[in-house]
Amino acid sequence: MTMEILTAILVIITGIYAFLTYKMSRISERTAQIMNEQTEAMSRPYIIIQPMVRPHSQFLYLKIYNSGKTPALNVKLELDKDFYQFDEPTKNLKETSIFTSTIDSLAPNQELFFALGQGWVIFGESKNPLPQQFTITATYSYMNKEVVEKNNIDLSPFMQSEGEKNPIVEELERIRKIQEKLMKVSNKSIQ
Repeated sequence: MTMEILTAILVIITGIYAFLTYKMSRISERTAQIMNEQTEAMSRPYIIIQPMVRPHSQFLYLKIYNSGKTPALNVKLELDKDFYQFDEPTKNLKETSIFTSTIDSLAPNQELFFALGQGWVIFGESKNPLPQQFTITATYSYMNKEVVEKNNIDLSPFMQSEGEKNPIVEELERIRKIQEKLMKVSNKSIQ
């Protein structure tokens, strides 16, 4: 009788041990899966598309770059609306090679800049479409996975903003104006 009770207890303990071992293996599998996902997220390419004003410039630009750690392969960009750079009818951004062909590889930290135009042209009267809101769809692949991302671009926040000014350029401009005044004065005194 005692032997049967001990055997029953041993069977129960073995069952609990087997159940806990199974749960631990499932947790280990899930942990490994999460670590793989985190590693992939840290090392995959990320195509970022954003409007910007370059320092010391009056132009709005479209910046396209790969902020990830690996190259983005077979990059295809699609612009949903016509956008005529600088309001010129021959410069439709939608028809440039970046939006009409596939880029084999966009390396990590590689940047592309496309001038859209001056703020007063984009936000003022224009003869050609200069939409303040448009969408760029980026399709690319990495490690046999395909990514499709829609980037909604809104230029309207830039309407009243100013670009960064360079104090050296401002000082040189001030010196140039003083030099022009001195030249005029010296030309008058020579005559």
